[in-house]
Amino acid sequence: MYEIDSIADQDKREQQDLEKVEAWGMDQATLEQILRRWGSRQVMRALARIHQDVTQDQSKLDWRILSHAYLTGGYDDPNPCSCDEIF
Repeated sequence: MYEIDSIADQDKREQQDLEKVEAWGMDQATLEQILRRWGSRQVMRALARIHQDVTQDQSKLDWRILSHAYLTGGYDDPNPCSCDEIF
């Protein structure tokens, strides 16, 4: 009897996991449409405001959009050396 209950519980958990994956897929598609319509910066600003309203721990959403040039090492550092090294 215990084994049958265990199998039923496992099937139920697997079904719930599948439903979550399907729901996330739909939400992700919607999010992609929003991103294409409004742009990354606008969406990230809205997420930061929503995060601040939703969380109670005073945390903040910190985000950056890194350019392709930066990611491939072609970015010039505006502060290439330490001032301490000069003097």
